[in-house]
Amino acid sequence: MDFGQNLTGAAEIRVHGKKGQKIVIRHAEVLDKDGNFYPDTLRQAKSIDTYICSGEEQTFLPHFTFHGFRYLCVEGLDELSTDQFTACVMHSDMEKTGTFFCSNPKVNQLQSNISWGQRGNFLDIPTDCPQRDERLGWTGDAQIFSWTAAFHRNTALFFSKWMRDVAAESSLEKGVPHVVPDILGQYSSSAWSDVAVIVPWVVYQIYGDKGILEESWKCMHEWVDYIRSQCGENGLWQSGFQYGDWLALDKEESADRTGATDKYFIANAYYLYVTDLVKRTAEVLGLGEAAKVYQELYDNTLEAFRQEYYTNTGRIVSETQTGAVLSLYFDLAREKDRERILQTLRTNIENHKNHLATGFVGTPYLCHALSENGAHDLAAALFMKEDYPSWLYAVNKGATTIWERWNSILPDGSFDVSGMNSLNHYAYGSIGDWMYRKVAGVSQLEPGYKRFRVQPMFVKGIEEAGIEFESVYGKILSQWSCRDGKIRVHVEVPANTSAEIWLPEKDGAIKAGSGIHEYEYETETSLAFERFSMDSTLGEILAEPLAVEMFNQMAPGMLENPMLAMAHQMTMAELCAQVAEAKPLYEAVIGALNQQEIADANAKSKKCNKMMRALPLAAAAK
Repeated sequence: MDFGQNLTGAAEIRVHGKKGQKIVIRHAEVLDKDGNFYPDTLRQAKSIDTYICSGEEQTFLPHFTFHGFRYLCVEGLDELSTDQFTACVMHSDMEKTGTFFCSNPKVNQLQSNISWGQRGNFLDIPTDCPQRDERLGWTGDAQIFSWTAAFHRNTALFFSKWMRDVAAESSLEKGVPHVVPDILGQYSSSAWSDVAVIVPWVVYQIYGDKGILEESWKCMHEWVDYIRSQCGENGLWQSGFQYGDWLALDKEESADRTGATDKYFIANAYYLYVTDLVKRTAEVLGLGEAAKVYQELYDNTLEAFRQEYYTNTGRIVSETQTGAVLSLYFDLAREKDRERILQTLRTNIENHKNHLATGFVGTPYLCHALSENGAHDLAAALFMKEDYPSWLYAVNKGATTIWERWNSILPDGSFDVSGMNSLNHYAYGSIGDWMYRKVAGVSQLEPGYKRFRVQPMFVKGIEEAGIEFESVYGKILSQWSCRDGKIRVHVEVPANTSAEIWLPEKDGAIKAGSGIHEYEYETETSLAFERFSMDSTLGEILAEPLAVEMFNQMAPGMLENPMLAMAHQMTMAELCAQVAEAKPLYEAVIGALNQQEIADANAKSKKCNKMMRALPLAAAAK
């Protein structure tokens, strides 16, 4: 039985069997490439329900378990029909508050996958996965996804309850557990244990209720105090176990799964992040002396961090995507070094053929860091990638939830066999926060969205996008389109709130009060996908006569280099990483080729229209 959706819950079965007849129901997330039932992603979890029939008509539904599944393997029934089976979805009761929509069906499927991943894993506690022999309240996954989660559904009560659990399991002596409830007895890793500070802050920002900060204050500041107690003489945390950039793609997995970014660089970056949040929490709560203490701690730690992890000229100890992203997004780099670090990030992405290589730590902030530092086009290109590794790769493979790994299902249809391969693991769904804040364009400027910003940012391949979000003040709506030479923006601001509206391709903010605000104006921008891009190979570019002509004019002798044949399979992005000074030339050629495509398409369209207009005349003459 295929329910068409990977979900968490149980299957209700209606049967009229013989007395003593045994029916066995097995659960799985996926079929293998040959269409066979594939329960291996469950590891040792049996996930089997067995029923003994009474001889009368019966409805079976287990009450003391739940499963993660899309498929059922049914044994013991001679005949069956689909109307005998109902998948009963289970998750904590959280009001649906947010909807994202756009003109690209694959992105809409990604949004659905993110939403279903939350439903499947927010069942009393935020689990990492619902199906296998684990289902633990991993703190890292929860904090990474907390912003996205709070958009989809009202998580105020859900997170408030769980943060009490976190506080109950934490202490100044041991720190914060890796999972809550704590059944592992493992404590205190950056990004994971930082949940003690980050989630209360998220809840406060989304809902504007400082009650969770008051309730969590002791656990929040004690976590920072614990880290401080672990620091060496230089004031940095450089000891103990760390998950690092978990499952990043920039390090051989046979070594470990922590990624190539220095683990203690990550630890101290997060140490600074949560110290700043604790300082800001103290200010909200009116704890002036505590705010001064944590401000001083932040300032001293930041200086030590810069001395340890950046050279005088702005080179990072770990020149990885995640190293650069944290430097920019957490505002750790010196102002004078930010441009170099952004270029480091660009070059790293180009060396990965314009693909991401980030894990659990870098992925939530990757596109944010690019969009906020003048590289939004690159963020958009990464987001819209459809081959491995990318968010839409899983969509193309038929995913209905977010995967634990970028390649949980390999291009040939086989599976990752590491023994850790959940197909319902929401961490990488944290891209949702970028979709809502950057693509749809809505961000809170004051807690509870009392004041908020609307600033849509265009993405090639998406000609229309928007969100509806039920804030504590009422519905916020942001919707835009860019097609047929027109930009249209529609914004709805709830009563007792105000907004700053930054229109695409316009300068300055519009101050907007409650009500409906609509704008329409002309543009030359087209968001349709273009045939040629920095992902095109040199061979594809040189197959076009116009490109050959331009190279011969702008770089005489370049095409005569016999070594050039070896680069025909390289993408233009890879070539830029090798020869950065050639980038303007490559961009000019690509731009000209796309303009030629548009001109040819317009000419073809005009010819077609002319022929269509001539048809009635021809018919009349006949």
